[in-house]
Amino acid sequence: MTNNYFRWFVLLAVGLAAGVTGVNTLHFTPVLGDVAADLGVSLPAAQSSILGIFVFFVALSTIISGAVADRFGVVPVLLAGNLAGVLPNLLFPFIGHIFGAVIVLRIFQGFGAGAVFSLIPLVAAQWFAENERGRVVGSGMTMLNAGMMIGVLASPLLFHAVGNWRSSMGWIGIVEGVLFLFTLYVVYNYEENKQARVRANEQIQCFPYEPELKESMIQPAIIAEESGLGQLKVALSNSTTYIGIIVCICISWLLNALNDLTPQYFALNVPIGVGFGRIMAGQLMVLVQLGTVFGGVIGGFVMDKVFRGNPKPVLYAGFIIAMVTVYAIILPGVYNNTVILMIDLFLAGLAVAFLNPAVAVFIAKVYPGKIVGRIVGMWLGIGAFGGSLGIFVSALALHATGTYHLIVELFAVVGIIGIILVQIMKKNIFTI
Repeated sequence: MTNNYFRWFVLLAVGLAAGVTGVNTLHFTPVLGDVAADLGVSLPAAQSSILGIFVFFVALSTIISGAVADRFGVVPVLLAGNLAGVLPNLLFPFIGHIFGAVIVLRIFQGFGAGAVFSLIPLVAAQWFAENERGRVVGSGMTMLNAGMMIGVLASPLLFHAVGNWRSSMGWIGIVEGVLFLFTLYVVYNYEENKQARVRANEQIQCFPYEPELKESMIQPAIIAEESGLGQLKVALSNSTTYIGIIVCICISWLLNALNDLTPQYFALNVPIGVGFGRIMAGQLMVLVQLGTVFGGVIGGFVMDKVFRGNPKPVLYAGFIIAMVTVYAIILPGVYNNTVILMIDLFLAGLAVAFLNPAVAVFIAKVYPGKIVGRIVGMWLGIGAFGGSLGIFVSALALHATGTYHLIVELFAVVGIIGIILVQIMKKNIFTI
């Protein structure tokens, strides 16, 4: 197999791991009430321990895993992240009746999810040309979103078929285990293909982390220092690094508000919500998930083909469309018209799915390959805590007003802040 084709196998392995991560992110949510009853705990306790602790360790792992991938490479992080996602599902049928064991297994899954999440832009930076990275990152994020949709749909169907949540998770783990075999194949061949690629790069005198960019040899960018430590110091001394973290906090706020708070708005009775009930609220949110599946691919294609690899216009579009479509759900003319509401929610999911891939491409383009993993970990990992902040602030807003209107207005404010910050992010940190 030629090295040129192997990079697509690397992307597929990371994409499948991202799909597993997506399944594990949401497969508990539809059956959480049954899980709580089975374990003898309250629903709020199940939410905070089984769902909340997962999100916390995703953020923590993303920060750590980016640095580990820079230091030790893609392979150990891919293996550890994938195993941490698959093995707990296989163990739930055996020890899932113990509440403490469930929490520990969810911590492992959170670590696994963060590890895989950090790899998508790193693989794009190390294996693909600049004019391909939008589609590469978009494809990885799309598989993550597709996994989320599969998780939220498959979990209740399996529960109905097998009769309990532990067996449901076991069957999901078996399917994920089969997918893991492809990861093992890629890992087995990874180093040989990587070395062949490096030798090819040396022959055409390209940078190892920018193997396809022959044009950069004609108009070379001057890198501040060649060592990863020196490059990291340059990155940490520049305001764009910290602005990017705040942008990611805004993105995480919007993602969590859309996925976690919007269903409640549709389900709860007037005046708090619109009174559609749980079933219809769930059906409407499938449209959001469907939008996110297409959003990564479309955003990546537009980034590469329309804006020639420039992620900023895609970030602007994502923020603006998300703000408009989410604000529209509080308008009677929208939520009382089923067709308009369905289109609106699909576009909302499409738009928010533009954001993280565009940020990842910005990192892959601006920062040297030796520190991409650490920067991704910082931006997306710290940014993930913004989702928790958004939910906390939104809860306070709901308590103060008794409606979701202020929450939606805060959504718009956060989006405007994101647009302003994107405007002042600089792309020439490492050039003079």
